[in-house]
Amino acid sequence: MKFWQNDFVMKMNLTALTILAAGILAAGCASTPSPSTESATTPPPPPQYVPPQPALSADEMAKLCQQAPDTCHRVQMAQPLTFSDVKVLAKLPVSSDAIIAQVKTSHTVYHLTSTNIIDLKSSGVSDQVIDFLISTPSSIAGSMPVPEPQTNAPSAQSPPPAPPDDPQPPAPAPDYVWVGGDWVWNGGWVWVGGHWVYPPYPGAVWLHGGWVHGGFWGGAGYHRFRGHWR
Repeated sequence: MKFWQNDFVMKMNLTALTILAAGILAAGCASTPSPSTESATTPPPPPQYVPPQPALSADEMAKLCQQAPDTCHRVQMAQPLTFSDVKVLAKLPVSSDAIIAQVKTSHTVYHLTSTNIIDLKSSGVSDQVIDFLISTPSSIAGSMPVPEPQTNAPSAQSPPPAPPDDPQPPAPAPDYVWVGGDWVWNGGWVWVGGHWVYPPYPGAVWLHGGWVHGGFWGGAGYHRFRGHWR
């Protein structure tokens, strides 16, 4: 009888210990924080190019986007402004200071001829803006877009000569890209030297153009394929 009682007590003690251990284990599991997707290590997203704020006011931008969507896009993305873009801004009207500020933001360099100047004046562009555009080759280093020789030269029957030495001066700033020179056909081959260019977006690479015989235009003569940004 005593042996049976002792055995019963031992079984009860084991049962109690088992229940106690299970409780402790459950409490430990409950207190352990579950892994969270927020705390997981994930690589940071790649940086995205954010163009600078346009020099135009919100009202001017709204009118511009309604009347000239292409010019609006170039202004928003700080892309080069064509002569037509400048005339659109002058007619909007946008102040001369704002137009000049936008040209600076886009790093556009202009090479005005007398015809360009007369056209801009007749389109209502102020003398202040025209004077600034004339000064851009010296006031703004680099050039956007890259000036391209004529795309098709059917009269160029001889291949372009070997390129001469094209000295590369120091870059005006760390972000500029060197665009090598090239031959231009103007009744004969004329060498146009290279220059530094401010790229249209960070990391842009300039793929140089060149001259090919025949090409996809067909026929005889040498033709040029344009360079482009990638």
